[in-house]
Amino acid sequence: MGQVGPVNPTYAFLVARYPPREIVNRREHHIYRDLVSALLRALNSDGRSKSADGVRRYLSVLTPFVERFENRHWPSGKTKGREVLSFLMEQNELTQESLAKEIGSQPYVSDILNGKKKLTAEQIRKLSRRFGVSPAVFFDA
Repeated sequence: MGQVGPVNPTYAFLVARYPPREIVNRREHHIYRDLVSALLRALNSDGRSKSADGVRRYLSVLTPFVERFENRHWPSGKTKGREVLSFLMEQNELTQESLAKEIGSQPYVSDILNGKKKLTAEQIRKLSRRFGVSPAVFFDA
């Protein structure tokens, strides 16, 4: 049998502190979901360091557990554009006011999130550029 190479210290720390395992309740899901978000933000700001390699490896092990929990508790069905917008806002820690350039005033954003108004093609174009996603994600499935 061959030797195992050195373990990345960042990976070892993350595994010890937040062991990848089945997520059994919403509290655990919240912790791991927030951890994934924080690690992704860290990768976006410093994706070339040695610690980034450990973060990528850890995320590749952890994210299947998060996905399994989410698929069990919130099976994908028809997703509405406003749900995608709400999710992206939460993941990026944005307020309704933060989207003034893309959508308009806070009350208008609130109306969209509450299903009282629909996103326009121009708003969808701006949002897809801001979040780096396909415009298709904002159309109701």
